[in-house]
Amino acid sequence: MNGLPRRKVWTYPRVLTEHIFDKLWLLDLTLAEFRVLLDAAAEVIETSPAEGSGVKEILLFVDWRLPLHVVVVVDDAHHEERLITVYEPSTDRWSDDCRTRR
Repeated sequence: MNGLPRRKVWTYPRVLTEHIFDKLWLLDLTLAEFRVLLDAAAEVIETSPAEGSGVKEILLFVDWRLPLHVVVVVDDAHHEERLITVYEPSTDRWSDDCRTRR
């Protein structure tokens, strides 16, 4: 068993990529709101190897005005967690509970 979903535990400092800022603007989400969201409970719903020495995680946040996925690369070599993108899961691609791909 892969142990998913599981609660997200932040291990390293979080680094926001430039793409995150573009996506926040499209979602009408301020940086302050996003930082509050990141401190809320999240589930790791999917993991896969990332380039280098890391793991890519897709997180689900449901305690917001809309469900959101955040893609994070946990980079053990650089001791950081890079937030790659944030988006509202599409019901065409994700189950109704936003936890599994269709």
